Amino acid sequence: MTADWLLTGGRVETFAPGTPGGTALAVHDGRVLAVGSDVELEALAGPGTRRTDLAGATVWPGFIDTHIHLEKVSHEFQMLRLEAARSVSEVVEAVRERALSSSEDVWIRCFADTAAWNERNLAEGRLPTREELDAAAPRTPVYLYRRPDRAVINTVGARRMAGKLAGLPADAYDPGTGHLRGQAVRVVNDAIYTQSMDDDEYRLDILDDACRRLLRMGVTTAVDPGLAGAFESSWGLYGEARRRDRLPLRVRLMNRFDWRKPFEFELERLLAASALPMTGDDHLRAWAVKLLLDGEFANAWMRSGEEIGDPHPHYTGEELRALLRLAAERGWPVCIHAMGGGAIGEITAAVDDVRRSGAPLGHGQVSIAHAFLIDVLDLRECSRLGIKISVNPPLGYVYSDEIRAAWGPLAGRTMPLATMSALGFRFAAGSDTHPCAPMHGALMAVTRRVWDGSSLGDHEALAPREAFPMYTRHAGDYVGEPDLGHLAPGARADLVVWPRDPLDLDPEEWPRQEPLAVAVGGRPVHLDPSTTGSAFHV
Repeated sequence: MTADWLLTGGRVETFAPGTPGGTALAVHDGRVLAVGSDVELEALAGPGTRRTDLAGATVWPGFIDTHIHLEKVSHEFQMLRLEAARSVSEVVEAVRERALSSSEDVWIRCFADTAAWNERNLAEGRLPTREELDAAAPRTPVYLYRRPDRAVINTVGARRMAGKLAGLPADAYDPGTGHLRGQAVRVVNDAIYTQSMDDDEYRLDILDDACRRLLRMGVTTAVDPGLAGAFESSWGLYGEARRRDRLPLRVRLMNRFDWRKPFEFELERLLAASALPMTGDDHLRAWAVKLLLDGEFANAWMRSGEEIGDPHPHYTGEELRALLRLAAERGWPVCIHAMGGGAIGEITAAVDDVRRSGAPLGHGQVSIAHAFLIDVLDLRECSRLGIKISVNPPLGYVYSDEIRAAWGPLAGRTMPLATMSALGFRFAAGSDTHPCAPMHGALMAVTRRVWDGSSLGDHEALAPREAFPMYTRHAGDYVGEPDLGHLAPGARADLVVWPRDPLDLDPEEWPRQEPLAVAVGGRPVHLDPSTTGSAFHV
């Protein structure tokens, strides 16, 4: 068999136990044909073989992010990042620069899911005012949201949101300063997001930009857990991007239940979907049903003896078991959000019950997203029942303050990665928030340091070589595609060419690495412009 593409003169890390690396890799028909030495693989070349001289670079499998809200992330990539601002004038200047380069029809917003963006970090100790934002962006709507319950809106923005702002009490909205407080902040923020969903071309453009950014992080597959009750909108967007050849990543989209609506209503919506779970193709596929069993941190369903208040299950035990029985009947994957030990315990009990009832619920068919407070007994049960787990190091990195406030001394047990690894439990990883680069998630996993430099349970740190299988071969197993996430012969040729082997670097350097090239299914989809004229070429 002749190679379509032959990469030589570098280093190949397969991330496949039993398949050693080499200096060369051959691709045929979108899959890995062979890995070995330059001399060994030269015999696979023919007159039509495309050749790449790696010039000492390293080939890894592409990263799989098993929990990234792709469409939401596409909007967030367009937002201002204000974490480094230390004065109102710096914030205003960032708004001014964005207004000069952006359309007057597009809102100027900031990324709020980070505790580093806060008026406490500004010299003046306050947010900008409406007048200050008006001076910077007199014709462009501006909304700067500071989580969880503060924001400021300029005059143009207030006119666009007049229907939402009208009638708000004085303690929720001050028209003079443009400041908002409390629940009104999220109401307006959500309305702005909904407004942006009306422009399909804009959504396609920013999705394309997000995919290109993710490729530069080495991500070749995005597993999107979906937005509540919004499957059709996202599926339509991704399908249109695919038709226009603007979806360079593989995408796996979940159909997420909206826990605020009746279970039966969401079940009917699922069954009426234009794409049922496990339909699609190798590039774009509807994947699992997504269910949120508990809340996040203060609203997590804790195990007995660890309660921080009343349990907060979003679904009854019977509703959970009803969905699992349907999934068993249809062969659908189910992914369940669970933070606290109470929620995790309910999942393992439900899977056991459904299986004992005779339903053909397979090993690997159920997965848990987050599993922040999983313990050894839970892990053993998950292993026995074949329940998969996806962890989220960036979520711990960003929300460490909320975790500590909610869970107190239990916070150090968040994401017990070293314990999981020592038990031989294979887990995947996703981002769920920014920074979404797998290199950054891996750094957090080996240092356990969070946004302010403090440690979140350093006894649960992984060794550097342990940090990447969760984004590669274990992630492929997590989504039920064992030919993804490694470079053994027969695997899909989703690969990333790094200028140096990341495992030769200090982990602190990982987030600064950018690939020279990325391929999906043996097709190059990203090439670093700086490689033009260099020894490396594709």
